[in-house]
Amino acid sequence: MTRLPHKSAAILPRRDLAGPALIVVTLVMSFLACLALGASALADRATETWLARATSAMSIQIVETVNQTPEDQLPAILRELKGTPGLADYRVLQRDELIKLLEPWLGAGNIGEDLPIPLLIELRQSAPGSLATTALAAQLKAVAPGARLDTHGQWRQTLERAASSLRLFAGLVLFMVMLATMTVIVFATRTSLLANAEILDVLHQIGAQDSFISRRFESHFIGTVSVAAFGGTLSAGVFFHLLGDLLPQARSIAFSLSLLPVPAATIGLSWLVTRQYVRRRLRLTI
Repeated sequence: MTRLPHKSAAILPRRDLAGPALIVVTLVMSFLACLALGASALADRATETWLARATSAMSIQIVETVNQTPEDQLPAILRELKGTPGLADYRVLQRDELIKLLEPWLGAGNIGEDLPIPLLIELRQSAPGSLATTALAAQLKAVAPGARLDTHGQWRQTLERAASSLRLFAGLVLFMVMLATMTVIVFATRTSLLANAEILDVLHQIGAQDSFISRRFESHFIGTVSVAAFGGTLSAGVFFHLLGDLLPQARSIAFSLSLLPVPAATIGLSWLVTRQYVRRRLRLTI
């Protein structure tokens, strides 16, 4: 028997195989998948940095009471802070610093001298979790009724929930993009099988096995998808590189490598989908 050729182009006419449309769709889908994955990775790193700072930083707010002004309560609070275990340092914010913090909310020039502004003390822990916050809050209340320790716990919880929601959204986008890509590959494979039905029938008659025919389709579609997937990943890498002035981490080598699972998963899934679909269709046609 004559030996069958090993190149798909020699058996399956390339003009009958889905090409440009599949390349465009896969490229766009890979680009979107990389955007979702990259945005999630950058958000995770930013969240970790913010949470680390928020965990180590705390503040004490001192408001006016019936009998005492914030300035009257300040000396007693400073005495309590001296030598507090787990406290690295503290700083009392000046009035002009407090005004700058309030101006985005109240407007520039709208804060007069008659506006009562609470005192604010910034605290920094020597290490995350080293400060006994519950005990410190009780001690401050005992010496200064208008003092309140703010551990930024609610802000941290909100930030953590936002990061979790973003990861979930990115995962959903990745799933939908991969599903759409695999659907396009299935339709492209089906079209190719129908377009080459006569050739496939001849191959069966001369004794070609389904595995041999399947490999012809696999090699073609894997090559097409590989070009498109890496093209989409490269486009996303260029996009993130252009954002490097705003997000320096987007230009790091580690971040670029974190996008590689997208083309790898796209190529692997396309091979699996093409293999299973072609062999199943060939079995049904026998």
